[in-house]
Amino acid sequence: MCIIRIVEEKSKDFMPTKKLPIILEKKEVEKLLDQPSEKSLIGLRNKAIIKVMINCGLRVSEITKLEVSNIDLERGKLRVKQGKGGKDRDLFLPIDSLESLKDWEKKRPESVFFFSTLKGKKLCIRYLQEMIKRYSLKAGIKKRVSPHTLRHTFATEFYRQTKDIETLRKILGHANISTTTIYITLANIEVENAMKGFEGF
Repeated sequence: MCIIRIVEEKSKDFMPTKKLPIILEKKEVEKLLDQPSEKSLIGLRNKAIIKVMINCGLRVSEITKLEVSNIDLERGKLRVKQGKGGKDRDLFLPIDSLESLKDWEKKRPESVFFFSTLKGKKLCIRYLQEMIKRYSLKAGIKKRVSPHTLRHTFATEFYRQTKDIETLRKILGHANISTTTIYITLANIEVENAMKGFEGF
């Protein structure tokens, strides 16, 4: 019995811990946004997509389903229809992101989808995943970057600036606040402030 108890206690000690999500620093975000060339239609579209993801925290599936009727460029507002859990939510775009969307709006092909292929078809999730990966490698970012990395980065920075976890929950479309609290840890504000005041030895 004692041997079994010891084995059980050791197994608890060596249980793998959950890794924190990867997030980008401000300079890395700037480098990523520098990659799409606005001289081409694809580059214009892709830069607008990245800006919406990094400034609103949309999931990649929500980007592909975003329809023209869901966006009000005059008010700087977009509606995520049938997000995760089947719920709609309204979000507002920062001025810089809004300008990128307006630039794309002027030149985008006719389509029910706001972000579409050049032939007006729905974008594939796989394409967006590969696009983000390609741009991040081109930018020299050493981290493993995916569309969800942009969502994590937005959420962490939003909490860092506002300290408003409940509003962040609504923006991200989380049903439970416990899912959102990971960003309190990622923002790490208390530890950062405390250690900045630590003089060391």
